[in-house]
Amino acid sequence: MNINSLVQENVEYKSYKLPVSLYPLKMRESEDGKVKFHARTMFRNKLLMEDIANDLIATGIIKDENSQQIVKLWNKLNGAIIDRVLNGSIVDCGIGILYAKLSGSFETRKSDFDSTIHQVDIGFRTNKETKDIVASVRPVISQSIGITPELIEALDVESQRTDLLTPGGQLVIKGKNLMVTGTNDDIGLYFVNQDTKAESCIKESKMARNTGSEIICTVPVLEAGTYKIMIKTQKSKKFPSKDTVSETFKQLYTVA
Repeated sequence: MNINSLVQENVEYKSYKLPVSLYPLKMRESEDGKVKFHARTMFRNKLLMEDIANDLIATGIIKDENSQQIVKLWNKLNGAIIDRVLNGSIVDCGIGILYAKLSGSFETRKSDFDSTIHQVDIGFRTNKETKDIVASVRPVISQSIGITPELIEALDVESQRTDLLTPGGQLVIKGKNLMVTGTNDDIGLYFVNQDTKAESCIKESKMARNTGSEIICTVPVLEAGTYKIMIKTQKSKKFPSKDTVSETFKQLYTVA
């Protein structure tokens, strides 16, 4: 929802209308034909502190300050909090607690910190008061017109296997809502290297077949490694979505 519509539509500030969609838990049906579903949050958008400041002003919670003043104060608070946390304090910010954490193992008790192996980060844990609020939320399960691509299998024609990719060979992908279509620059079928995170994209025009149930394409030149397949499309049931729908499938594929 656009922040400017809050006042126009008289939306209650604490509505907690969390939008979720249900997706098949497994790509294949069980023997009895039943499939369980899991929920995913339908993220509306990404907001900055300026947007939250405008929320407070638009709903009348804060009346005397403008958004720039709120953001300036917030940035100062963030700086003070980070300084405390990175000096070993646990800070309760009201929603939860912030704390410093270190990842990566050490060979001995006398080992030094190595930035190529170890990483300092800031962790967050929700406090009881916030958990009590969250417990009262009843998500709204969407029956929207949007679609999510679902993968059944990807057959590598060269090897006749569903866990390998042969660069230069034909790949037959079967599933639901697979069609790659749209005008956004990022639309395409992607092969994502799980080690380097490098992405190789095939555009719609390079596909031999591109339907909701099947995509046939040539596997691009890929380095040896483990990959996942990702689809980015604007396809929807009734009309093209303005936003790109991105889905990365769980299956792993090997390029020898």
